[in-house]
Amino acid sequence: MKMRYIILLLSLCLLSSCQPQGEGLMGEVVSVADGDTMTIQTSDGRRIKVRLEGIDAPERGQDYGTKARNHLNDLCYGKRVMIDHKGEDQYGRVLGVVYLGDLNVNEEMVRVGLAWYYSYFVTDARLDSLEQEARRKKLNIWSMDNPIPPHQFRKSKR
Repeated sequence: MKMRYIILLLSLCLLSSCQPQGEGLMGEVVSVADGDTMTIQTSDGRRIKVRLEGIDAPERGQDYGTKARNHLNDLCYGKRVMIDHKGEDQYGRVLGVVYLGDLNVNEEMVRVGLAWYYSYFVTDARLDSLEQEARRKKLNIWSMDNPIPPHQFRKSKR
C-alpha cells in the first residue's frame, strides 16, 4: 500500500514538472493584431487580449511586420491555445507564453526570425539561443543589414 502512494506521488510530480508554471488560460484565438499580440475567447465567452511574453515582433508599417503578423495568424487563428499567464502589462493585456499543443509559439516566432528576444523584460536562455541561431542563419528580420528593433521603431513614431 505504501509503495502505491509513493508511485502515485512520483507520477504526480513528474506530470506537474512538464506543465507550464504560471496560471493557465485556455481559449480559441479569435484575432491576431500583430506578431506578438492576439485575442483569445475562453469557453465562458470572455475575450482576453494576450501579449506574448519575452518577444517583440516588428510593428505594422515596419519591415517584416506584416509577415510576422501573418505567420502568427497562420499558426494560431481559430485554434485552441493554452496561455501560461505570467502577469499583465501596462495596457491590461495578459502577458504569457502561448502553447499550441506542444509548440511554444513565443519561441517559434523567435526561431523563424520574426521576433526579437525581448531581454529587457525577461531573462530566457532558450529565447536568446533561438535568436542567435536565427541571426546566424539570416532568417527574415536577420536578413537585413541593420534591422530596427520594434521598441526603437515605436519611439521614432512618437
